[in-house]
Amino acid sequence: MTTDPVALHERAREWGRSLLLRAPWDEATERVSLLLVVPHTAWPMMIGPDHATCWLLIDRASVSSLPEATRAPLLERGAVIEYHEASGTAPAVTLVLRTVEGVERSIEGVTRHDMETRWAVIRAEAISDRLKRHEALAAQAHLLPPDGLERAIRALWLDANRASAALWALEASPADALGAVGEMAMALTRLGCLLDEGAYPAVDELRAIGRSTRIGQRIKSWLDDVQLAVSGDATAARRVLNAASQVLVETRTILAERYRDRDWLRDPGRALRAWRALVSARLPCGLAAWLGGRAGLFVFTDACMARVRA
Repeated sequence: MTTDPVALHERAREWGRSLLLRAPWDEATERVSLLLVVPHTAWPMMIGPDHATCWLLIDRASVSSLPEATRAPLLERGAVIEYHEASGTAPAVTLVLRTVEGVERSIEGVTRHDMETRWAVIRAEAISDRLKRHEALAAQAHLLPPDGLERAIRALWLDANRASAALWALEASPADALGAVGEMAMALTRLGCLLDEGAYPAVDELRAIGRSTRIGQRIKSWLDDVQLAVSGDATAARRVLNAASQVLVETRTILAERYRDRDWLRDPGRALRAWRALVSARLPCGLAAWLGGRAGLFVFTDACMARVRA
C-alpha cells in the first residue's frame, strides 16, 4: 500500500510527539533524540509507504535507565525495532531504537548499511532533539574520508562488472539472468548516488534518486530497458545485453574524472581475479568459492581484508 507522503509526514510527527509523553520516554526526553527518517521533507516521490520510520537515539550511558526488555537487546545489538500499528489518526510506525555510538560507527563505515545510514541521517528531521545530536551526526555524515569514498566506489564498480559478465543468459533464458540484471543496475544506481552525494539511500528511494545523478542520466535508457526486461519483455532484455558494455564505458568515463589513474577502474577484471586468488589462498574451499563471486562486497573493506590476511 502507498500513501500521501506529506500527510504521512505530518501524522508521523504528531505520533512522535505523543510517544515522548508516554513511559518510559516521558522521563528521558532530555536524553533522547527522536528523528523522522521516512518520509523526510525531501522525499523524492509523489507517493510514500504506508508506514513511517522513526529513529529514537540514546547514548549507551543512559540505556541503563530503560526497562529490562529494551535495555538488554539494545546493549547487546545496538538496535531494537518496534512495530506500532495504525490507530485512529496515528499512522503505522516502525520505531528503531539505536545507540548514538552505534550510529556514529555506521557513519564512519563504507558498507551498504553504513551508506544507507549516512543517507538517512543527513535527510532525517528532528522531532525532538534537545541535545542537538542530529546536527552533529549530520555534520559527521558529510565528512566521509576520500579513501573511504574510493573504497565504496571501487566495490560498486567491481560489483557492476562482475554482474555484467553473467548477462549472457539474457538471450537464451531471460528469467535465469534477472538476478544479474538487477545486481548490475543496482550497483550502477548506487554508484551514481555515491559519486554525487557521498552516500546512497535504501531501496525504496534508490530508483528515484539514482536516476537524477550524472551516471543515472547517462544510462537512463538502459535502466528503462532493465525495468522492461524484468517484467518479461524479451526485446528489452536483448537491448540490455547488447548495451551493457557501453553502459560500463559511460560509467567509467564519469569515474575517470576522479580516478583515471586507478588500476581497478582501467582493468576491473584483473582486480576481480586478484581478489579471487587471494581468497582461494587464504580460506577453505567452499567459503572461498562463495566469497570469490562477491568481490565487490568484501574486497575493499579493511576489516575483511585483515581477516583474510590473518
